[in-house]
Amino acid sequence: MGLHRATVLSCALIFCAALSGLGTLAVGQAGPAGPATVAQAAFPLTVKAGAYGLITVVFDFAPGSGVPKHVHGGPVVATVISGELTLQQGGGEKIIKAGESWTEKTGDVHAVVNRSEGITRVVVSLLLPKGAAATTLVK
Repeated sequence: MGLHRATVLSCALIFCAALSGLGTLAVGQAGPAGPATVAQAAFPLTVKAGAYGLITVVFDFAPGSGVPKHVHGGPVVATVISGELTLQQGGGEKIIKAGESWTEKTGDVHAVVNRSEGITRVVVSLLLPKGAAATTLVK
């Protein structure tokens, strides 16, 4: 009985040591690296109560392509991810470069065009009231 008890105790100690070693490995291991923030922007936003849909679209503008004068049915936040885009708004033009953002209020008339020699990637988020058109071209 003494030998059996010693064997059981030895097995229990080995099992506990193995478990504690596993715990140490799990705790000591480095997890995957987190994402790198490339661009960040914060914009205050006030909207009326109601039902809304949030739409996010990623556009690739080939050189020379664009969208003529138009409006959106809700507020917009747009960020150029790569390349540059010319924003035509309020009678002026502004070149928006990679990492830069702009906002549009509901009904702001504007146009965009890629005048660069490369593809421009833009991510656009629209907050649309239920039933509102995302984009309407303006003559």
